[in-house]
Amino acid sequence: MNKLVNCSEMQFAVIEALQTEAGSERFVIAYRSEQALHNVIAEPCIIAFGFSSREEAAATANTCISLAAA
Repeated sequence: MNKLVNCSEMQFAVIEALQTEAGSERFVIAYRSEQALHNVIAEPCIIAFGFSSREEAAATANTCISLAAA
């Protein structure tokens, strides 16, 4: 399936995948609506959302504190 995605409608979120031995890893994902994000990703794994660019979200991924750590 080849489908073009209109990136102007996309927002970006930082999520954290928790691992028991290796700690955790953060990812930036794109989503169309906040409801869709919450339908797919468990609340404790969402670190931050609402970013207008992948770069902005990635910069925040390195600076924000995880809810699991807090």
